Amino acid sequence: MKKVFWIPLVSFATAGSSVFPSFALAQAPQPDEGVRLLAGAQYQSDSNFSRTADAEEEQILRAALGIGYSKSISAQRIALRFSANQYRYEERDFLNENSWEGNASWRSQFSNSVSTLINYQREETPVDQLEFTGRDLVARENANAQLSLGGNRWLGIIVGAHQLQQRHSNEDRRYLNFKDQDVFAELRYRAATSSWASLRYREGERNYELFELLPKNLNFDYSQWEIETAWQLTPKTELSGLAGYFTREGESNNNEGALASMKLTWQASPKLATEITYSFSQPALGESTDAPNEIGSAVLMFRWQWSSKINVTAGGSYSKLEYPGADDLLPRIERNISVTPLAIEWLFSDSLRFRFSSQWMERHSPIFIRDYDGYILTGGLALAF
Repeated sequence: MKKVFWIPLVSFATAGSSVFPSFALAQAPQPDEGVRLLAGAQYQSDSNFSRTADAEEEQILRAALGIGYSKSISAQRIALRFSANQYRYEERDFLNENSWEGNASWRSQFSNSVSTLINYQREETPVDQLEFTGRDLVARENANAQLSLGGNRWLGIIVGAHQLQQRHSNEDRRYLNFKDQDVFAELRYRAATSSWASLRYREGERNYELFELLPKNLNFDYSQWEIETAWQLTPKTELSGLAGYFTREGESNNNEGALASMKLTWQASPKLATEITYSFSQPALGESTDAPNEIGSAVLMFRWQWSSKINVTAGGSYSKLEYPGADDLLPRIERNISVTPLAIEWLFSDSLRFRFSSQWMERHSPIFIRDYDGYILTGGLALAF
């Protein structure tokens, strides 16, 4: 089966996240080798595009055209994808934008115990109106390189490097552009089953490209310990998670904290799967213009395979965001509720897919202008030739 380029339609993220969030297909098949032409179109109706109590509507059309290529040569595999996107707004044509996205990977298996991976991914999406009301695209570029020793044995070692770049297209927001670089080492244990656990250490730095425009110095160095695991509890149940502890050293970002995530997957029947996810993070100051100190989020999702060609999804999320208070005031708390009563994916053929989703969101905030609700309806087609 060909792997199609899919225009994202819905994610169970916090209300007020990006208008076009990433949506990864679970257990996507490996693409056929060779060149593929990719195309897609998406229509979205947003009842509260302004993300305010006044609830101003908007309709957005997104069109995409791209190309993909993959090839296996002996123990090497190369995969490339590039796509160009157009965003067109019915009521606010001054927000019309063009963007591009892509990824590339090169995997090498030198022996049963030695392998390498180099990959790059770029995503570029319009900023949500809750964060910024003007025209702005946020691009995030991730690059990784790693060497695995003993990866197919019960004990393995992984070493590598990672780089993240964030860039804004709007001149007034380019002071938020930064580059984050780190190196890491990981010790991984693999059980006789598909279960595994790893201990990882990272050390890196984050630097803002236009730090002279910042009201304060946000650059910092950091170190981070992580424990990650995935355990097959029963033939139908899997538990995976990550826990971490970090320290940051910088003029403004000079602190320590924790991060965590957990996902429980239960295959209740051959056609019905349930996922429960929880995550907690403490973002660094400066990642956005209105970054919270803490974010906690819980997600419940149901996936039902109606037939071999139709999948139905439903679920919802609850998030709590804590923002620093002014002077000595107590922190500001905002709560988000997001519910997707129905999302349908219909595979017409190996080359054509259709998706429809509905999402209702509600944000509770002590600041009136940030206290809002609304719904989003989205439909789209994806093609591969």
